[in-house]
Amino acid sequence: MTPATRRRGGDLESAIFDAVFAQLEAVGYAKLTMEGVATAARTGKAALYRRWKSKDELISDALKHVLPETPTAPDTGTVREDLLAILGCTRDTLVACRGAAFKVLKEETEAGKGIVHEVVRDRLSQPVRDLVYDALLRAAERGEIRPGAATRQVANVGQAVIVYHNLVEGGPLDDDYVRSVVDEVMMPLVRP
Repeated sequence: MTPATRRRGGDLESAIFDAVFAQLEAVGYAKLTMEGVATAARTGKAALYRRWKSKDELISDALKHVLPETPTAPDTGTVREDLLAILGCTRDTLVACRGAAFKVLKEETEAGKGIVHEVVRDRLSQPVRDLVYDALLRAAERGEIRPGAATRQVANVGQAVIVYHNLVEGGPLDDDYVRSVVDEVMMPLVRP
């Protein structure tokens, strides 16, 4: 075992959060342990238990650390550009947390309704869905898309495709991929 490294404050917290994501990637949510995170962060378990009572609290704080603030509504004047900006936020989040946010939800106990679910829903998935829906409503008002396409169901599609790709397909989540989701999925779905 690598000896603990003496760090404090932000340096220690960053090392712990990095270790959380590394462990989620390596062993998944179910097998993630406080001991495994402590070992990966090269610190003692006591340092973790002083701050977090459970792995859910630790994962939740790690996600809050990397998840962007709730995105603001872009209003570029075109639905395509709005969708690129909004769905780019989903991509950026998945890249920042190495896809852990949605992988944890997939594995989390009690049908994904724990503390981690709340963090991801409140900070990412619900705001993104709301922003896409608002962008669709504005586009329908401008006559840019079919009025019937501005629905909550349609607003869920782009984010769902990106998350599915991350969870199941893998591969790069770059600008080209986000552009393909907008141009090949969303735009054909909403065009007049």
